[in-house]
Order: sequence, then structure tokens, then C-alpha cells
Amino acid sequence: MSMQYDVKSQHGGVSGLMVPYRTRLKGAIIFPFTGATEYTVLVDNISISGTYARATTTATITAINHGLKAGDWVYLDWDLTDNPYQVQTAATADTFTVTVANSGAASGNVTVYNDVLLQIDSSNQTAYNVNIPGEGILAHYGIRLFLGANTHITVFYG
Repeated sequence: MSMQYDVKSQHGGVSGLMVPYRTRLKGAIIFPFTGATEYTVLVDNISISGTYARATTTATITAINHGLKAGDWVYLDWDLTDNPYQVQTAATADTFTVTVANSGAASGNVTVYNDVLLQIDSSNQTAYNVNIPGEGILAHYGIRLFLGANTHITVFYG
């Protein structure tokens, strides 16, 4: 296999859209500024709007044709803690559940990013590389970044 010459990079210090078009995620360098545990999540830039209802530590999300199954990872942008969550059950094509803290709003709106490309966890103040083998991870609609407050990232794509 010959060397690929069309790899680009984008540096991010805040959450948001990094690459607005179809591409392949090739790798990343994470720059944590503290030793606090932080989550960095890269998702395909397509989302589903929905609602949620929380009963103690279980949130039931209603999002039409979510396409998820138990064990999948999803990024939820909502009134509760924005984070990656693992799907506990996918009861129907339109509902699924996740485990949450027993605090926060009992119901509200949620934006569901159901195609998590890469989740990177950091818990010390050391920069490190994340290498993705092969041709990379396909992002059909671009790459959206959700970044912890004390972390920066450089993403490689192409």
C-alpha cells in the first residue's frame, strides 16, 4: 500500500463541527490540560431530535427510527449531563434507555447522535496519539466534536 498524501488536520479547542463533509477519520492527538477525567467524542454529523423521561437512574429516550440496539454507544446532548452513554435496552424502533445519575430534569428534549465514530477518555495531563488502522472510520456527514472543558484535540482526516 502506498502512502496517502491527502490527509488533512483540524485543531479543536471547543465542541462543534470540525469537518462539514463526508470524510474518513484517520487519527487524533489529545491534549488534556488537567488530570481530571474527560471524555472526547467524535460523531458523524447527523442527529435525531427526540424527548426523554427520567425515572431515578433510567432515562427513556424517544427518537423516531433511532437504529440503536442494546450495547451501542450514543452521544446525548440534553438537559442532563452531555456525555456518551451505552444503550441499555432498545425496546422499540423509536425508544431506548440509558443509565443516568439520579438528578436533573425529569423530562425534556434531547439531540441524539447515534453514530459515535470515536470516544477518547483521558485522566492525566499527558498528550497522546490515537491511531486508527486501515483506511480510517467513515463519517458520512462529516465530523462533529464534543470536547471536555480542559482538553484540546487535533484530528486527522481525509
